[in-house]
Amino acid sequence: MSRRFGSDSETDSLFIALVDELATGLFPAAIMAATYCGVASFVAFRVQSSILWVIAGTGTLIGVSKCLLKRRHPCARQDRPWDRQRAAWWEGANAVFTWGFAVLIGCVAACGFLAVDPALPVLVTGLVFGYCSGTVTRIAFRPRIAGIAICIATVPAILALASRGDSNSIPITTVFTVFLCGGLETIRYLYLNTRRQIILRYDMATLAKNDPLTRLLNRLGLREAYRGVLAEARGNAIAVHCLDLDGLKPVNDQYGHAAGDELLQVIADRLRAVAHGKAAVARVGGDEFVIVQGPILKPDEAAHLAERIDHTIAEPYQIQGREVRVGTSIGFATAPPGSLELDPLMAEPIPRQGEQARRDGSASGRTGGRRPSGREREASNLSRPCTGRATAPPLDHASPAYSMRPRKSDWMMRLDQKLGPMRNLLGVVSKRQF
Repeated sequence: MSRRFGSDSETDSLFIALVDELATGLFPAAIMAATYCGVASFVAFRVQSSILWVIAGTGTLIGVSKCLLKRRHPCARQDRPWDRQRAAWWEGANAVFTWGFAVLIGCVAACGFLAVDPALPVLVTGLVFGYCSGTVTRIAFRPRIAGIAICIATVPAILALASRGDSNSIPITTVFTVFLCGGLETIRYLYLNTRRQIILRYDMATLAKNDPLTRLLNRLGLREAYRGVLAEARGNAIAVHCLDLDGLKPVNDQYGHAAGDELLQVIADRLRAVAHGKAAVARVGGDEFVIVQGPILKPDEAAHLAERIDHTIAEPYQIQGREVRVGTSIGFATAPPGSLELDPLMAEPIPRQGEQARRDGSASGRTGGRRPSGREREASNLSRPCTGRATAPPLDHASPAYSMRPRKSDWMMRLDQKLGPMRNLLGVVSKRQF
């Protein structure tokens, strides 16, 4: 891990997470502002300086403004997702208030040490040490802000003590200098430690939400990405594509599982490339994938993506020096986002479509061993209620699921099994084949 300071060595997600920490410490910031107001006002009163009264008022105003900035920070975070540029703006705003407050603390400390009143050096010493300790513990994850702030607050006090030239000032100056160096080292340590913890937290979250082989989302990651797609859709329809690879098992049997794993990785890369934009791609089984596409702005947009996926998967692969070809069975369903709730519908398993069809044979329109026609299947599906404890949306909230390139005689039954939960999830109760 890089040991460089600042945003230059930080990824976007790490930078945003560290800037988010600036919103913490509202109560200590309020205590520091009140303490400064009291100490600065007392120093101004004892010194009888109008300039110090202005410094006291200005510092109090800056301290209150910094508290308001911390209060506003979480609200701004919820208004819209942050990017690096927006996070950098908030970091800059915090830096301005922090450094401005440090300048005024340094001025009050210097005046207190230069004053004749023996009580003032004790007060300003407590003020400087309190501010520096709070800055080190609360802002060390932004080391440039914290390091510059404690230097601004401490150096004027050190110079004021050194300018007095008496024997009592030398030990105090030495202590201030040593503590300043120790504070800078503590900032370095806390920054690296906080950074390490955040990186570890992100790594653990990535492992929990991603498939380790293909680096695609897993089921848990799909749930989170699904909510993100719904938010981005902003009232427009979304589409869920379910696909099953045809021919992966022969590759595993003939060339070994290492070749099959390499093939899955290449397929995952192709799916990421074809499902560009804000689509979420997940591997939910050995050879099963789900793509959540949104928003759908054109009627045939989902069908075009399904065709591109089908053609992309059908292209030949070079695996361990051999040309390999696989196919895919793919279906998709579209529905408006307002009618969808993923988590409750995925929480309980529902019967497979084949089992439900056998239980509802009379309602499905089957006669003996004859496979019903497309119109009969659509009509039977429209008359069949959804099963399971999860409740599907109304019929007019979803469009049919479509299947592409049925290569096998039992493909429709397999698609029922693959899309059964997803069809109920989306409220899809009719299917059309082409």
